[in-house]
Amino acid sequence: MHTPFTGRRRIAALLLTAAFVSAGATVSTPATAAPPTTSATVAPAPAAPAKNTVTFGKVTAKTAPYKGKSTVKPNVKTTGKVTVSKKTLTVKKGSRTVAKNKTSVKLSAGTYRVTQKVTYRTYSTKTTTTRVKKKVVGVEASQDVAVKCVASGVTPQYDTDGLEMWGADIVARCTSPRFDGSITFAGYLMNFDDEWWGFSDSSLDELTATSLPTVGIEFSATFNPDRDLMKTTYVTQKKTTKVYSGTKTKTSKAQTLVVKQKKKPSSVWGTGGYNCPAGYPIKGNADSGIYHVPGGAYYSRTIPEECFATEAAARAAGYRKSKR
Repeated sequence: MHTPFTGRRRIAALLLTAAFVSAGATVSTPATAAPPTTSATVAPAPAAPAKNTVTFGKVTAKTAPYKGKSTVKPNVKTTGKVTVSKKTLTVKKGSRTVAKNKTSVKLSAGTYRVTQKVTYRTYSTKTTTTRVKKKVVGVEASQDVAVKCVASGVTPQYDTDGLEMWGADIVARCTSPRFDGSITFAGYLMNFDDEWWGFSDSSLDELTATSLPTVGIEFSATFNPDRDLMKTTYVTQKKTTKVYSGTKTKTSKAQTLVVKQKKKPSSVWGTGGYNCPAGYPIKGNADSGIYHVPGGAYYSRTIPEECFATEAAARAAGYRKSKR
């Protein structure tokens, strides 16, 4: 059996009301602002959709390093809804085919004829919508929600003298369009200022009714849950897919491509051994700043850090000639 006590929320409300009355507080309503004036604007015309096209740019080649090669690649440009699966080159030098249908080609200095080829597909987009179930929060914890309830048990409770009924233990099942299923409230209600209000026995759920419920008769109430109450709803989901055309190929016209070669460098790094690479007979000793020429007294025993093509190149790099 429960003993009566005054609801904390109602006491707080009464105290707050009394404080406002005693202080002579007034509430003013702000004046409604005039709606801003607007001027008509003309929306820009929508841009025309891009065409699905594939075009070829010129194949470019950097200058090849001395006695080296330059890498060339296809130059394919697309607009609109195009997916490229492969880009290749066919390269000829005179009547000889240097490379056929390669994604990239390394070319030494020379003049070539280059043809590009691209394999691709165009596509369109298709958007479909589906309705799917989704659980969302219908009522947040500690938020009041209007409910309809039916009591299956109502047990009045009296004061110690048994003369005045202060409340009742009730069991009721409550429903609302704002949450799924039903909520069972099993607790007590107290008579307070012509309202019946109380807590659940097993949680902090609150229930407020305008009159003491009668078993089997539906009554309106306000429910305040101690946790979020979920609601099943339907949401629209959009899915965009690509619808592809068949595979297409396109071949460019033959293009003349000239690959130039850089000039022979005046020096190279040493190999780590006693010998310099062919074409660079002058040995440079970086520690001493001296260079040695073939036939010199220290030439064969010098491990060069740098090797030069000519004595002039060695002197230009800051070296002086060995005296022997």
